[in-house]
Amino acid sequence: MKYSKIVELIFTLSSVFAVEAQSFCSNAKHSGESVKVTSNKVGSIGDIGYELWADSGNNSATFYSDGSLSCSFQNAKDYLCRSGLSFDSTKTHDQIGHMYADFKLVKQNIQNVDYSYVGVYGWSRDPLVEYYVVDNWLSQWRPGDWVGNKKHGDFTIDGAQYTVYENTRYGPSIDGDTQFKQFFSIRQQARDCGTIDITAHFQQWEKLGMKLGKMHEAKVLGEAGSTGSGTTGTADFPYAKVYIEGANNN
Repeated sequence: MKYSKIVELIFTLSSVFAVEAQSFCSNAKHSGESVKVTSNKVGSIGDIGYELWADSGNNSATFYSDGSLSCSFQNAKDYLCRSGLSFDSTKTHDQIGHMYADFKLVKQNIQNVDYSYVGVYGWSRDPLVEYYVVDNWLSQWRPGDWVGNKKHGDFTIDGAQYTVYENTRYGPSIDGDTQFKQFFSIRQQARDCGTIDITAHFQQWEKLGMKLGKMHEAKVLGEAGSTGSGTTGTADFPYAKVYIEGANNN
């Protein structure tokens, strides 16, 4: 009797989660207040932190108070647009709690994109690390071995295969031009919609000696870059939400 009730509960919860996932994948649309940004800016709208950064081109981004965003770029060499949770660099991810991200991506008129990352993005301090969990890309090609000078290999993380890379570089960061680490998890099969277990990637990285510091942010990201004349297109996220398990997530 107890066993049958447990099985029934599992199927009920699975059905609820499936309906919720199907809902934002099939019916997502922007809602709430919005702000349009046309130059590099770090800001917030309600409880949502956002940033637009590009090194060139005619670019914009619209951020919504529900966490969704729309990223538009024209003749950009490197363009980043992100929305989600901002932190004050005083707590590790373990102290913050288990993090997830839901997203839906709609690609529009994408041209001349040579490299791209779509998924979860952020920084930590002490140590200074730029990190990516890549579930999709706007280029024709999946990001390859060129992303990192150390390839750790393929791992099953949150039920899917990801390739993990580590890199050291010098360049622009949240603390100015300096040297920092980069961590990547790149999904083998791209998806346009789903839930990313962010903390599961952090835990896998730690097993490989890739340790993050105190969290600065965890955001849904659209990034596009070009080695030529510049990229053009729109990465629209009618649904994007980064949240902490058990927290009061509006």
